Amino acid sequence: MVKLFARPLPIDPVTQKANAINIFSIGKPYMRAFHFSWLSFLTAFTGWFAIAPIMPAIKKDLNLTVAEVGDSNLTSIASTIIFRVIIGPLCDRFGPKRIMAALLVVGAIPVGLSGLANNASEFITLRFFIGVIGATFVPCQFWTTQMFSSSVVGSANALVGGWGNMGAGVTYVIMPIVLEGILSRGVSEHNAWRIAMVVPAGLCLVVGLGCLLFSDDCPQGDWSRRGLSIEQTSKYDADEVYNANSEKNNATKVEKSDAASIDSETNVPARTAVKNPTIGTFLLALKNPNVIILMFMYACSFGIELAVDNVIGYFFYEHFALSLKNAGLIGSLFGLMNLFSRATGGFLSDYFYQKAGIRGRLLVHFIMIFLNGIFLIIFHFSLTGLNQSIVILIIFSYFTQACCGSVFGIVPFVDPTIVGAISGLVGAGGNVGGLIFTGVFKAYSHDTPAAFLVLGGVTIGVSLMTFLMKIDGRRLLEIRRK
Repeated sequence: MVKLFARPLPIDPVTQKANAINIFSIGKPYMRAFHFSWLSFLTAFTGWFAIAPIMPAIKKDLNLTVAEVGDSNLTSIASTIIFRVIIGPLCDRFGPKRIMAALLVVGAIPVGLSGLANNASEFITLRFFIGVIGATFVPCQFWTTQMFSSSVVGSANALVGGWGNMGAGVTYVIMPIVLEGILSRGVSEHNAWRIAMVVPAGLCLVVGLGCLLFSDDCPQGDWSRRGLSIEQTSKYDADEVYNANSEKNNATKVEKSDAASIDSETNVPARTAVKNPTIGTFLLALKNPNVIILMFMYACSFGIELAVDNVIGYFFYEHFALSLKNAGLIGSLFGLMNLFSRATGGFLSDYFYQKAGIRGRLLVHFIMIFLNGIFLIIFHFSLTGLNQSIVILIIFSYFTQACCGSVFGIVPFVDPTIVGAISGLVGAGGNVGGLIFTGVFKAYSHDTPAAFLVLGGVTIGVSLMTFLMKIDGRRLLEIRRK
């Protein structure tokens, strides 16, 4: 199983990537990048979804209609699609650290300015620009892909993605408390929510600057040094990794030409030149049917997560006539499940990869996405009582998020030469799904339980596309011809 507490970190002598994880370390370059990737994404979520937990207060103050609330939710997700597609190739060119920092700092501006909205059109416009911060998912996943080898990359991606997504749950806890605290100081309802929005904006600025100043892009340090040999760089902490030269000497000797092209343990290209990002990069990625399928898969996992994050607190507030604080606490359960749910999708993907190769990853993914659809349908029938609704909410949130982890356990194997572009496209597929499913919730705004039934049916249908995928020449089910 994946080593989560390895010390020192074993390093692959060919790829220079870490073969294990130590979540209690903050050493450079590997674990420092690991922790900044999830912390940055979590902080981005606090800005991106800060409005959702206090939407009832905003709706009342700005006299928004149900349709206008739905439009604002759609807008905040729609804009992220554009930015995610652009950000992937930018990561390939400039490295994840600078792109992550830029997104947080730039995204903090519309988050902080959202309190200036006085009507629906201004509010919706600001939510459009807040959407830029949702693109932080791409450098988050790209970063750990650069730092960790194929044997643990699924777990690393799932951990940072899941802990980052947990920001939605954290926001559902924090923002109602912040709002109540401001109101208790005698501030009017008109001004309280506006002041509250300064908190996530400030967090984005602080973490963005910290990310830029205190982390590395890749094992060699700065992105400009990527591809240098171990002997050419001294960026390792002595107590953080095995001595690279001694490990190299103890490793099985192979010809350099073979070592440079194939990772003997995983049969995945180990040191493949990354193509410069161009329009052709996107076209090359889109010509691969696996990329298209993964975009659908991510639409039915992360896309569902985005759509539910936007409505779940307000739904419990309305459906069960709860207080804003209690509805927020229940809504937070959905996001807080990311503490371990997405990670288990990555762990299981890595574990079965070691047992059965890429077919193991495909099997885990199919199980996760299929059960995701099943429990979304069950949730529709559980809404007759609060307690049972909460239980099923927790179960379907687990499979929704674990499915996100299993998707990005597959992504690095589709085409290692354009991982950034593929990550961007698959990530954008998640946002397209979020946009579509948020539209479903808007269409069923007067019958929200029916929307969950629709989401479940679509997800079950998409899960069957797993059998069409062919990675490294292997399918989940292979028909042997005599």
